[in-house]
Amino acid sequence: MRRILALLLLLPLAACAGGRKPAQPPGGGAPAVTVPPEPTVVSPPLSPTPAPPVGETATLTGTVTYRQRIALTPEAIVQIELRDVSREDVEAPLVARRILEKPGQVPIAFTLDYDSGAIDPRHTYAISARITDRGQLQFVTDTRLPVITNAAPTAVEIVVVPVK
Repeated sequence: MRRILALLLLLPLAACAGGRKPAQPPGGGAPAVTVPPEPTVVSPPLSPTPAPPVGETATLTGTVTYRQRIALTPEAIVQIELRDVSREDVEAPLVARRILEKPGQVPIAFTLDYDSGAIDPRHTYAISARITDRGQLQFVTDTRLPVITNAAPTAVEIVVVPVK
Protein backbone atom coordinates (compact mmCIF):
# COMPACT_ATOMS: atom_id res chain seq x y z
CA MET A 1 0.00 0.00 0.00
CA ARG A 2 2.87 2.39 0.77
CA ARG A 3 4.36 1.70 -2.65
CA ILE A 4 1.13 2.59 -4.38
CA LEU A 5 0.84 5.81 -2.38
CA ALA A 6 4.47 6.72 -3.20
CA LEU A 7 3.85 6.08 -6.90
CA LEU A 8 0.71 8.18 -6.84
CA LEU A 9 2.64 11.05 -5.22
CA LEU A 10 5.58 10.79 -7.62
CA LEU A 11 3.49 10.49 -10.78
CA PRO A 12 2.48 14.18 -10.85
CA LEU A 13 6.07 15.21 -10.14
CA ALA A 14 7.34 13.09 -13.02
CA ALA A 15 4.84 14.69 -15.38
CA CYS A 16 6.08 18.16 -14.41
CA ALA A 17 9.75 17.33 -14.97
CA GLY A 18 9.72 18.35 -18.65
CA GLY A 19 13.46 19.05 -18.84
CA ARG A 20 14.57 15.55 -17.97
CA LYS A 21 15.53 12.92 -20.51
CA PRO A 22 13.14 10.00 -20.74
CA ALA A 23 14.44 6.72 -19.43
CA GLN A 24 15.94 4.28 -21.94
CA PRO A 25 13.59 1.40 -22.64
CA PRO A 26 14.96 -2.07 -22.09
CA GLY A 27 16.82 -3.39 -25.13
CA GLY A 28 18.81 -0.18 -25.85
CA GLY A 29 16.39 1.33 -28.40
CA ALA A 30 15.63 4.99 -28.70
CA PRO A 31 13.42 6.41 -26.00
CA ALA A 32 9.78 6.86 -26.87
CA VAL A 33 9.03 10.55 -27.11
CA THR A 34 5.55 11.92 -27.05
CA VAL A 35 5.27 15.32 -28.68
CA PRO A 36 2.34 17.34 -27.42
CA PRO A 37 0.22 18.87 -30.18
CA GLU A 38 1.00 22.48 -31.00
CA PRO A 39 -1.56 24.94 -29.72
CA THR A 40 -3.80 26.33 -32.41
CA VAL A 41 -3.63 30.10 -32.68
CA VAL A 42 -6.48 31.71 -34.50
CA SER A 43 -5.65 35.14 -35.91
CA PRO A 44 -8.37 37.54 -36.83
CA PRO A 45 -8.74 37.75 -40.61
CA LEU A 46 -6.76 40.57 -42.17
CA SER A 47 -8.89 43.30 -43.59
CA PRO A 48 -7.72 44.37 -47.03
CA THR A 49 -5.98 47.73 -47.19
CA PRO A 50 -8.23 50.07 -49.07
CA ALA A 51 -6.75 51.19 -52.37
CA PRO A 52 -6.34 54.91 -52.88
CA PRO A 53 -9.24 56.38 -54.79
CA VAL A 54 -8.68 56.25 -58.49
CA GLY A 55 -10.14 58.85 -60.79
CA GLU A 56 -11.06 58.40 -64.36
CA THR A 57 -8.38 57.96 -66.98
CA ALA A 58 -7.62 61.11 -68.92
CA THR A 59 -5.36 61.46 -71.93
CA LEU A 60 -2.73 63.90 -73.16
CA THR A 61 -2.01 63.86 -76.88
CA GLY A 62 0.64 65.36 -79.05
CA THR A 63 3.78 64.89 -81.09
CA VAL A 64 7.49 64.71 -80.41
CA THR A 65 9.75 66.30 -83.00
CA TYR A 66 13.15 67.93 -83.52
CA ARG A 67 14.53 70.45 -86.02
CA GLN A 68 17.63 68.53 -87.16
CA ARG A 69 17.54 66.56 -90.41
CA ILE A 70 18.62 63.28 -88.83
CA ALA A 71 16.78 59.99 -89.21
CA LEU A 72 16.18 57.71 -86.24
CA THR A 73 17.19 54.08 -86.47
CA PRO A 74 14.77 51.19 -85.80
CA GLU A 75 16.35 50.88 -82.32
CA ALA A 76 15.12 54.34 -81.26
CA ILE A 77 13.00 54.70 -78.11
CA VAL A 78 10.90 57.72 -77.14
CA GLN A 79 10.00 58.26 -73.48
CA ILE A 80 7.29 60.76 -72.54
CA GLU A 81 6.71 61.77 -68.90
CA LEU A 82 4.10 63.80 -67.06
CA ARG A 83 5.35 65.27 -63.77
CA ASP A 84 4.04 67.50 -61.00
CA VAL A 85 6.43 70.47 -61.15
CA SER A 86 4.72 72.57 -58.47
CA ARG A 87 7.64 72.52 -56.07
CA GLU A 88 11.09 73.62 -57.14
CA ASP A 89 12.98 72.30 -54.12
CA VAL A 90 12.24 68.59 -54.70
CA GLU A 91 12.33 66.15 -57.59
CA ALA A 92 9.12 66.43 -59.57
CA PRO A 93 6.91 63.40 -58.81
CA LEU A 94 6.09 61.21 -61.80
CA VAL A 95 2.39 61.10 -62.68
CA ALA A 96 2.54 59.05 -65.90
CA ARG A 97 5.06 57.65 -68.37
CA ARG A 98 4.80 56.24 -71.90
CA ILE A 99 7.58 54.47 -73.77
CA LEU A 100 7.38 54.13 -77.54
CA GLU A 101 9.72 51.57 -79.07
CA LYS A 102 10.50 51.77 -82.79
CA PRO A 103 8.55 55.01 -83.19
CA GLY A 104 9.51 55.67 -86.80
CA GLN A 105 10.46 59.17 -87.88
CA VAL A 106 9.46 62.59 -86.55
CA PRO A 107 6.93 63.91 -85.93
CA ILE A 108 6.09 61.02 -83.57
CA ALA A 109 2.47 61.03 -82.43
CA PHE A 110 1.70 59.91 -78.87
CA THR A 111 -1.06 59.54 -76.32
CA LEU A 112 -0.32 59.53 -72.61
CA ASP A 113 -2.99 58.19 -70.23
CA TYR A 114 -2.98 59.37 -66.63
CA ASP A 115 -5.22 59.09 -63.57
CA SER A 116 -7.26 62.29 -63.40
CA GLY A 117 -7.73 61.68 -59.66
CA ALA A 118 -3.99 62.22 -59.19
CA ILE A 119 -4.23 65.76 -60.56
CA ASP A 120 -4.51 68.62 -58.07
CA PRO A 121 -5.95 71.68 -59.87
CA ARG A 122 -3.79 73.95 -57.67
CA HIS A 123 -0.57 72.28 -58.91
CA THR A 124 1.42 72.75 -62.08
CA TYR A 125 2.16 69.83 -64.40
CA ALA A 126 4.67 69.58 -67.24
CA ILE A 127 5.34 67.08 -69.97
CA SER A 128 8.77 66.15 -71.31
CA ALA A 129 10.29 63.75 -73.79
CA ARG A 130 13.62 62.11 -74.48
CA ILE A 131 14.83 60.03 -77.41
CA THR A 132 17.48 57.36 -77.12
CA ASP A 133 18.88 55.65 -80.18
CA ARG A 134 21.04 52.52 -80.07
CA GLY A 135 21.30 52.93 -76.28
CA GLN A 136 22.58 56.54 -76.42
CA LEU A 137 20.59 59.56 -75.28
CA GLN A 138 20.18 61.72 -78.39
CA PHE A 139 17.45 64.32 -77.72
CA VAL A 140 15.79 65.85 -74.62
CA THR A 141 13.26 68.50 -73.72
CA ASP A 142 15.03 71.68 -72.62
CA THR A 143 12.02 73.84 -71.74
CA ARG A 144 9.09 73.40 -69.40
CA LEU A 145 5.88 72.55 -71.24
CA PRO A 146 2.92 73.10 -68.90
CA VAL A 147 -0.15 70.92 -69.41
CA ILE A 148 -3.56 70.17 -67.88
CA THR A 149 -4.02 72.81 -65.14
CA ASN A 150 -4.08 76.62 -65.11
CA ALA A 151 -5.62 76.78 -68.60
CA ALA A 152 -2.70 74.79 -70.07
CA PRO A 153 -3.43 72.54 -73.07
CA THR A 154 -3.93 68.76 -73.14
CA ALA A 155 -2.57 68.53 -76.69
CA VAL A 156 1.06 69.57 -77.19
CA GLU A 157 3.97 69.55 -79.60
CA ILE A 158 7.17 68.63 -77.76
CA VAL A 159 10.29 69.90 -79.56
CA VAL A 160 13.38 68.11 -78.26
CA VAL A 161 16.95 69.33 -78.75
CA PRO A 162 20.14 67.32 -79.34
CA VAL A 163 22.25 66.27 -76.39
CA LYS A 164 25.73 67.74 -76.64
